[in-house]
Amino acid sequence: MNLTILMALFLNFTPLGQNLTHLDWITLTQKPYKNAIIPDIGLTPLLNPSIRTKEQWNNRRTELKALWMHKIGLFPKKPDSLATKIEGRETLTDHKRILLSFQSDKNDRIQAYLLIPNNINKTAKNPAVVVFHQTTKDTIKEPVGLGPNQSLAIANHLVGRGYIVLAPECFIMKGKGPQAQATELAKSSPELTGMGKMTFDSSRCIDFLETHENVDPSRIGCIGFSLGAKEVLYAMAFDPRYKAGVFNEGGIGIRMSNWTDPWYLTSKMKPNIPAMEHHQVLSLIAPRPILIMGGNSADGDSSWPFINETLPVYRLFDAEDKIGLINHQGKHTFPNSARVTAYQWLDHWLDNKAIKEAGIPK
Repeated sequence: MNLTILMALFLNFTPLGQNLTHLDWITLTQKPYKNAIIPDIGLTPLLNPSIRTKEQWNNRRTELKALWMHKIGLFPKKPDSLATKIEGRETLTDHKRILLSFQSDKNDRIQAYLLIPNNINKTAKNPAVVVFHQTTKDTIKEPVGLGPNQSLAIANHLVGRGYIVLAPECFIMKGKGPQAQATELAKSSPELTGMGKMTFDSSRCIDFLETHENVDPSRIGCIGFSLGAKEVLYAMAFDPRYKAGVFNEGGIGIRMSNWTDPWYLTSKMKPNIPAMEHHQVLSLIAPRPILIMGGNSADGDSSWPFINETLPVYRLFDAEDKIGLINHQGKHTFPNSARVTAYQWLDHWLDNKAIKEAGIPK
């Protein structure tokens, strides 16, 4: 039995009133809002009488994707090689921590930590998770436990559950910070928004993980808090190789957070609201699993209209249990109880066999 996994599950976290048996996701993430009064916030319906089948929706999805791609900007050409550089290696109690960098576009590199369990089955393919950090000067140090906020050492928690984990640095936290990075991007790539750059970089993270001999490319997920949650939404919407995700306190609605700042969608997005809103981006993820979490700060009960508007698309694919909302009441935090439920979401949808092999039911 894997003692590292047991310790991570039973000593560090307390689930949201749940045991470690298979969770009823509809009951947990949708039932609390079954009788909710849903305010009209101007969301354009995703489905209409002319869209009744998956095929019809896929046509509409193509239109929506093109519309949003036009707003976030033209992706740069991917270099022929990742040109990966190893910058440091450490062997810790239960995993290896590798500091590395790889080519994003021709003008930029992504620095990241790669965590690999020491007891990984090297003859098998394993699930992997990309952990997007919040807005913090600690950037990639925080997810791997090298920053002062140990509660957000999410990469450490996940490698303890048997995942291969990549924790990349968001470009807006380089140099002198978001405003300076947005200004530089506007000069070097005027056709690309900051959110477009983050989305492209998230795709390069998948490119990198697919080169690892022990990663199962069909079981790669992502998780993020605040800034990191924003990256999760767009990463999943625009790269179908992300198979499951958790979005905590990113502000699912454009009007619910600072999405029109210069380093995200820019102020040019404002005239398009609410004709364009994030239920449309959320719908691009269907039918892959996405869990929205919040503590009544950026997200929470006010996020339900976006889930409710997207649910009919998931129902077209008989995937109603693959989208939901949890209000953890923790304001702008990612509390332990919410994180363990988030990890169970990833364990379930990424078929984390390490949990099974440790004798712990999903």
